[in-house]
Amino acid sequence: MVCLKWGTPYSPEYVNVLARAVRDHLSYRHRFICITDTSEGLDAEVQVVPLPEIPIERSKWGTGYWPKLAVFKEGMFAENEIVLYLDVDILIEQSLDSYVELIDREKGLRIIREWNPDIWQLVPVWLRPDRGGNGSVIGFIAGEQTHLFSNFARAPHEINSKYGLDQVFITQTAHNRRYWPEGWNISFRRRCVPHWPLNFIFRGVRKPACGRIFVFHGIPNPTDLIRDGDYRWGTRWRYGYGPVSWVQDYWKRYSRNTL
Repeated sequence: MVCLKWGTPYSPEYVNVLARAVRDHLSYRHRFICITDTSEGLDAEVQVVPLPEIPIERSKWGTGYWPKLAVFKEGMFAENEIVLYLDVDILIEQSLDSYVELIDREKGLRIIREWNPDIWQLVPVWLRPDRGGNGSVIGFIAGEQTHLFSNFARAPHEINSKYGLDQVFITQTAHNRRYWPEGWNISFRRRCVPHWPLNFIFRGVRKPACGRIFVFHGIPNPTDLIRDGDYRWGTRWRYGYGPVSWVQDYWKRYSRNTL
C-alpha cells in the first residue's frame, strides 16, 4: 500500500487515518508506505520513502499533480511487488482484498474510470462517454510501469503541455491499462451529494451500500464534514450542511485527534 504527501494541502493525520483504515480492511500482510517530502507527524507504522526529484517546477505540481508519478519510478518497490496506490482523501468502507487479488491475477494497470455527470447515470456504463481515468486509486505490479516516470523525466514540459494532468498521461500511456470494476469506487461529490435544487430540499447525504472506497476528489475534503454545528460545505451547486454523520464516525474511528 502506498500514498503520497507533499507540501501542506493535507495534514499528516490524513496519512495516519488512511494507514489505520487499510490495516482494518486488508487481510493480506502488507507494508504501508508514504512517499513524502516530510515525515513529521506520521505514525511509526508508516514506512517513509523520500519523495524523489520531480523534474518540473514546483508551481506545476499542484495543477498537473506530477509528483504522483513517483510511484512508478524504478526501484521504489521490490520487483513484482503488488502496489495499490491510494489518495489520502478517501474513505475505505469494505475489504481491499479484491483490489489486490485483481492486480495479482490480471496484471497491467488499474485506474478508476472518471465519473460522468449525473444525467449519464440513467444509461448503462458502456453507453457513457469515456472521460479517461481518475488517479485516486491505482493498482499495478512494480517494475511493469516504470516508463511512466522515466518518460516524464525525459520530457516533463512537453508532457505537461500535451496531457496537462498526471491521470490523463497515465490513462493514455500505461501498459495494459484497464478500469476498476464499476461501483467499487464511489465519487462522494457526484454520487452522495445531491445537485441543486435537490440539495436545498433534501439535506441528507446518502451512503451507497455498494461503495468499497469513497473518493473525495475536488471539494469537499473529508475533514470539511466532521465538525459539529450548522454550516455549509461544498461547491456553488453541489453542497450540503453540517457534519455528515458517517464521515464523522469514520474520522472518529481512525483519527487520534480531537474533532
